[in-house]
Amino acid sequence: MLSDLKIRILYIEDNPDDQLILKRSLKEKLSINYDLVIVDTATKGLAKIQKEDFDLILMDYRLPDMTGIDFVRQLKKTGNKAPIILLTGKGNENIAVEAMKLGVRDYIIKEEVKSQRLIDSITDILLESSLPETINLETAKALVTLFNKNPIVRIDSISTLTSNPKTEIPTEELVATLKTLTELDIVNAEPSRSVITCPDCESLTSTLYIECPECESTKMTKEEALEHFDCGNIDFRTKFSKGEGSLVCPKCGKKLKVIGVDYRKIENWYRCSNNHFFGQPNFSFACSKCTAKFNLETANLEMLHNYSLTKTGRQNLQLGLKTTGLTEKSQDKQSSQKM
Repeated sequence: MLSDLKIRILYIEDNPDDQLILKRSLKEKLSINYDLVIVDTATKGLAKIQKEDFDLILMDYRLPDMTGIDFVRQLKKTGNKAPIILLTGKGNENIAVEAMKLGVRDYIIKEEVKSQRLIDSITDILLESSLPETINLETAKALVTLFNKNPIVRIDSISTLTSNPKTEIPTEELVATLKTLTELDIVNAEPSRSVITCPDCESLTSTLYIECPECESTKMTKEEALEHFDCGNIDFRTKFSKGEGSLVCPKCGKKLKVIGVDYRKIENWYRCSNNHFFGQPNFSFACSKCTAKFNLETANLEMLHNYSLTKTGRQNLQLGLKTTGLTEKSQDKQSSQKM
């Protein structure tokens, strides 16, 4: 599905040794399909960018014709927004701050080019570039991982929100992100079912309580009940039972003989801690976020959805899917090697 995905990287570096080191590092560690174009001056780099599209620009800070800062200023004049990673032989805090102010996405010392540091920076930048700026990066990583596991992300709810597949990202945050992506036509939302939400803060998470309709006690027991037709008494079956199958009404003392003639079963009834006896408890909810208490009549309704990528979304997120999936595999491989 994603095997044809390929990114284009422009590398501006005049030192042949540094060119070779970066080429080897990308070949060994960057599992995303890519084309690497190398030029040795900033002027040639600007000329390339005018004629071709690049997903990422890597460049040395000190070049024969201008500094990396000068290059960034020139590039900004053209309106090109390709993300830039600046590479330098030695760290310089002042240069790093100035570069970041101009929009450079990362500032890496060349000693780290052979490490995972550069690869992690590249994958994070590519993932950010594939998603709207309003989407949190960690949430985006969780989201693309979910879609990589399953083409449909389903939001379930009982008393708290859960997602299928599961994720460590709080589900309310995930739902908010999915809603944003739906508005941007990146994700398609198919209605699934309605759930209650807090009327005060609109939170989707709450705790369900059953209460006595007379005293609102939440402490109760539930049993099968019997109704004695002669005196109209209704009580738990255990109150009628006298052992060996014998049933005697605790109110009038008469023996119950034939079901359907002098008594009947009433499935489940409830008795609260204050001895109130009833057939149906009241339902109330306590919001997990603002602690507000509400019932079914005052609760709001929220439609849960099943989410899938739209055609546009597939194009926007496939880079993230590829990046995240392969990054996880790389991390798993490194962990197994350490063990």
